[in-house]
Amino acid sequence: LRFALSSSGSWCVIDDEFNNQEFYDNIVDYLELPPTPEAVKEVDGILLWWNRKVFGQKYVSDYRPQQAHQMSVAMTLAK
Repeated sequence: LRFALSSSGSWCVIDDEFNNQEFYDNIVDYLELPPTPEAVKEVDGILLWWNRKVFGQKYVSDYRPQQAHQMSVAMTLAK
């Protein structure tokens, strides 16, 4: 979205002073390892909403998040 709204002619990892990779990594970190119990509830709601939009209500009737140790950030850090 940021790229679409910018005046840049092409996409790159670092756009002026904005680092798209760092932005993406921060979003993944927040979704996979929420910092507070309130954030956990917020992330669960966001992921439930997203999954319903992507897969449809019929296929997302009961949301059960994965254990944090099975997620990409945790697995990368464990290497």
